[in-house]
Amino acid sequence: MLFGFVYAATMAINGEITVGMYIAYVGLVVWLIWPIRNLGRIIVMASTGMVSYGRLMEIVRQAREPLFDGKVQPEGPVKGELVFENVSFMYSDGDKDILKNVSFTVKPGQSIALLGSTGSGKSSLVNLLPRFHEYTSGRILLDGVALTDYSRAYLRKQIGIVEQEPFLFSRSIRENIAYGVGRDVTQEEVEQATRAAAVHDVIMGFPNGYDTLVGEKGVTLSGGQKQRVTIARTLLKNPRILILDDSTSSVDTETEATIRDALDELMENRTTFIIAHRIQSVMIADLILVLDKGEVIQMGTHEELVSQMDGMYRRIYDIQTRIDEELEQEIQNSEL
Repeated sequence: MLFGFVYAATMAINGEITVGMYIAYVGLVVWLIWPIRNLGRIIVMASTGMVSYGRLMEIVRQAREPLFDGKVQPEGPVKGELVFENVSFMYSDGDKDILKNVSFTVKPGQSIALLGSTGSGKSSLVNLLPRFHEYTSGRILLDGVALTDYSRAYLRKQIGIVEQEPFLFSRSIRENIAYGVGRDVTQEEVEQATRAAAVHDVIMGFPNGYDTLVGEKGVTLSGGQKQRVTIARTLLKNPRILILDDSTSSVDTETEATIRDALDELMENRTTFIIAHRIQSVMIADLILVLDKGEVIQMGTHEELVSQMDGMYRRIYDIQTRIDEELEQEIQNSEL
């Protein structure tokens, strides 16, 4: 544009074109250039939209999993006894086992902890319980019945999950707590759950109380508050099997202590799976599984595993204990 304007101005000065023709030329260029630029933006936006559409339709076209295909449809809740017998698992598009010959037994009301490095198969193991994935060999028994004989809908009503990154919808706190319960709940039931989760006083401190709107993913709440709202939701659901997926790793120590008290309330009389990286989070479990590359390399209570001097559990315990001691020493030195 600049080159054209300068060249045309030179022609007008030299008398090759009139001033009126120069003004007409400038107006025509300005009139044409903006639609052309907008056309370029539209092409970029259309390309982005086509890619997004393709990704969205890839999900929409996926076949829905059958929710009510189980042979066994109990009327009441499960007791919570689980038996893993040489269970192996591989993703449908994978070429190696994620889990290899995993075997253990959990009695109703017991807690079992899963400890291991990233990629060791902890989350894959607990994802087999609600049948998010199907194991490829071996078998899992729930109350003496093969897990695959239960319908997915029934299993997922019996299982509650508290994740590391809880998801809250852009709705009121009350609606977020009552979400997924599957029945009408009273305000009294909601408040009972929030008191048990140690979040009732926090909610009442908001101007609108339980009617307070939270942003998408709960952006208006702190990490600890979101976690406790999720615990209240799970308490209200009252599942028989509980999965705690590293649920205190992203909060500070003081908040972690409050959440742990709420989790103790949640875990009572429930079969509980605890996924964690910190020894302090798993040492209270009735049974601890140490996983490495999809295999159970150690199994036992905290006292039993700590006594195995050459085991991975003892190495992790020593490292974390040393870090905690060094941190405590640094704090003491700074106070002095």
